[in-house]
Amino acid sequence: MNESELVKECLKGKQDSQKHLYELYAPKMLGVCYRYANSHEEAEDFLQEGFIRVFTFLNSYESTGSFDAWVRKVFVNTALKQLSKKSI
Repeated sequence: MNESELVKECLKGKQDSQKHLYELYAPKMLGVCYRYANSHEEAEDFLQEGFIRVFTFLNSYESTGSFDAWVRKVFVNTALKQLSKKSI
């Protein structure tokens, strides 16, 4: 299944496709989360929140650019948002 088909299946709410997307991107996105986190637990929290946001806002992905870049942007913004909440 290619990336476009995977996104379409996730949008339909298919859990096996969502699991596949998670397994495909989790290791790479955990690395992104580590860049912003102060601990392993915090990185895992960012990862969890990032995937919640990816699946919540997946319908806003316009398929014009790289899906990988869109996912990374969601994770970076999620981590920054969590850090700003923490500093307030």
